[in-house]
Amino acid sequence: MTVIFFQAECGDASCIRFLGNDNKYHNVFIDSGYERTFRHVLENEIRNIVAKNETIDLWIISHIHDDHIGGAIKYIDTIKTGEHNDIVNQYFYNPPRVYDLKKSAKNISEFVSIGQGDVFYEYLKSNNKLLDYDITNSIEPIDLYGLKLTILSPTYIKIDDLRLKYPLDSNKSLEREEDEKVSEAVAPKQNDYKTLINNFNLDIWKEDNSVENGSSISILAEFNNKKTLWLADSHPTDIVNSLKKLGFNQDNKIVCDWVKVTHHGSKGNNSDALYNLIECDNYLFSVNGENKHNLPSKECIARILRNKQRPKNSKYNFHFTYDNQTLRSIFNVENESIFKEYNFEVFYSDQKSVTINL
Repeated sequence: MTVIFFQAECGDASCIRFLGNDNKYHNVFIDSGYERTFRHVLENEIRNIVAKNETIDLWIISHIHDDHIGGAIKYIDTIKTGEHNDIVNQYFYNPPRVYDLKKSAKNISEFVSIGQGDVFYEYLKSNNKLLDYDITNSIEPIDLYGLKLTILSPTYIKIDDLRLKYPLDSNKSLEREEDEKVSEAVAPKQNDYKTLINNFNLDIWKEDNSVENGSSISILAEFNNKKTLWLADSHPTDIVNSLKKLGFNQDNKIVCDWVKVTHHGSKGNNSDALYNLIECDNYLFSVNGENKHNLPSKECIARILRNKQRPKNSKYNFHFTYDNQTLRSIFNVENESIFKEYNFEVFYSDQKSVTINL
């Protein structure tokens, strides 16, 4: 199995390629970054898949924010123009509205200022690729040729919250980017890189309250005893509850090979309770450090490193999908001894993707 995390600025775009139990290779895409991410990295990956005479078995779009759905919207555009064919067998996507068009002959776009989430829904619906049920943590795990996918979030309640926010017949546009009013819960107004790792007060924590982030599809992927957590922008309380329902606790942690850190390393989406349940050495931050919310937050990194349930003698590896001065400045104020004190190493990527063979 090969896992690839693509450069998507402050967004998510990744894929899994694995040799299934049918002795054929299969591909799963998870999110798609911004629209420009398609030309930057995804288009070439899709062409490689076509050249191998393979398909994308599943494309998971976690939620409606630009930095997760945008690349898939551009892909649809190229399909409509005939530039590409749709090689995706199945999509996982939770529509942001209740689309009951039987009550009116009007087109969706006549009801609302149509957004990317609506465009994606219309495409899936018109091409018979929309599931007739929601992807939530209530459904049974999916077995895809030996790749087991367990849905950790969202809950039905978080999907209902999303649809209550965006009634079909309202004039409220879908939120494409995070509203500034929730940014305080997500990241500091200025970056916190001048604060020492040891000086963060980790006893204070406030969870992200974004309705859109709360609707994120996050998964546990398992293949040949290898486990990876793909946490999208989910609320950590939902992930914690799902992991506990699966039987994990502080004495029986989930042992993972990789964790795609929630919401690009925001402080509001990464909690002590979450990392109390996880035993993992490799943490991936899908972020470039150059964004209005100043992600990743250093507090998130400190919370992972200083977790009271962290196994003794464990070495942590933090991987970033970019290499630039902003990301490298996170540790500028630290004494070099901090890496030995908390036994961790940092890796930056100057390539268009981070590729991991598992």
